[in-house]
Amino acid sequence: MVLASLGAVVIGLLIVVGVQRILERQETAGEINRLREELYRARIAADRCRGSLQTSEASLRSLGVAIDSLRGRVSEFEAMDERGVPADRYDEYLEIFDQYNDSVGVWESRERRLRSAESSCRATIEEHNALSDSLQAVLGEAGIESG
Repeated sequence: MVLASLGAVVIGLLIVVGVQRILERQETAGEINRLREELYRARIAADRCRGSLQTSEASLRSLGVAIDSLRGRVSEFEAMDERGVPADRYDEYLEIFDQYNDSVGVWESRERRLRSAESSCRATIEEHNALSDSLQAVLGEAGIESG
């Protein structure tokens, strides 16, 4: 009788331990799936951010080339005569000079926005990397190789 009771207790404990292990595995699998989904979304956000930065940087470089060209034209006008820009070319000079000044203001504004976007992208990429590290840690704890 005692042996039968002891056997029932052992079987009961084995069932409890088995159920507990199954629940732990399900919890780990759920966490892995959640982290994979978050990592996927973070990767998309990071890729979009990088693409947007590349486009903005290219646009800023193009604007820089245009500004350099305008600056060169202004310098040409200013070099025409040591006394200053000839009177018959002054209106044309002022128009180009104003375009140059306006373009520099636009460039400065775009450059500030680009620096702000870079900072935001850095945070997005760091979040992606942290999620990747978390997923690797959970996979490692579960004895699952990532690949």
